[in-house]
Amino acid sequence: MKAIRGSLYYMNLNGSKTSIDREITAQAKAGFDLLWVNGPAFSLESLQMLGEQGQFDPIAYMLDEAHAMGMKVIIEVMADSNWYMRWDLEADLERSDRIVSILAQRYGIHPAFEGYYLGNELYIVHGKDKEYIRTLWASIAAQCRSSTPGCKIVASPFFVSDSHEVLGYAYESPEAYEQFWDEMLTGGDLDIVMLQDSGAEHGAFYSVEEREPYFAAVANACNRHGVELWGNIELAEIDVKDYIELKQFRGEHGANGEGFHDRRWKRVPLPKLNEKSELASKYCRHLVSWGFSQFVSPESGMPGCQSYYEAFCRWNLDRRGKAVQHES
Repeated sequence: MKAIRGSLYYMNLNGSKTSIDREITAQAKAGFDLLWVNGPAFSLESLQMLGEQGQFDPIAYMLDEAHAMGMKVIIEVMADSNWYMRWDLEADLERSDRIVSILAQRYGIHPAFEGYYLGNELYIVHGKDKEYIRTLWASIAAQCRSSTPGCKIVASPFFVSDSHEVLGYAYESPEAYEQFWDEMLTGGDLDIVMLQDSGAEHGAFYSVEEREPYFAAVANACNRHGVELWGNIELAEIDVKDYIELKQFRGEHGANGEGFHDRRWKRVPLPKLNEKSELASKYCRHLVSWGFSQFVSPESGMPGCQSYYEAFCRWNLDRRGKAVQHES
């Protein structure tokens, strides 16, 4: 039985000290000891602007507050949020180099800093696309190791369970997924793979049992290469009955549909969250999550978030307490 250690916190530049304080406090009260952060605040342009004299730096403030709460921080490296539409290796290598240089110099020595998150959320790719990822990640990892000794290098891929390819992804079996990650980790330099657990682009209809072969597959690949497998447990899902409805929900807007305020977005019921966490606990060293700041946190503004947040805190703190008892 493992507790969830932290959640992906999407940071904009407009975050105030008060909003950052409240979000980090909410996460700490939920039993989190890890902040995993991404978003517009970490773009090259934002980082350059934050370096201007007198400019409030929400990243530095977040690190200070996390340290005060006893939390570690993993920060995203992302050349461009639309990388998968461009596949521009030369440009992304250059931008990534500049981003890592700034992150390492400005934040890498902070006592709360734990490592770098390679933000390319990856399925299976082949040919030139695969070489793009391998080359990009190898370059970033080498620079991170050199500039920030002892740092962790993290990725968070997803798998696709849509065997009829309704959503447009080319379906690959768990066996093919294992082979892919075996190849990706050969000669690579990742410390941690955080496997996203939705398997269906957030669709609520996908059973917990159907996810297990993918966790087993990636666990096999990670074990062969001495890489830690962590479970990325999603806290929200889309209330649709099948892939056809999910495709309709997405429309022309992508995986999130028209936005998180769509009534079909639901927080995962705690019994199901327990099942998902138990599955991941079988294969993963630690658990993290997505969806806390968007759907669960009292700071999210979502209807009903307060009652769910309180129940989630009880659930996660109970799991953490039982895990400590088991270890002792």
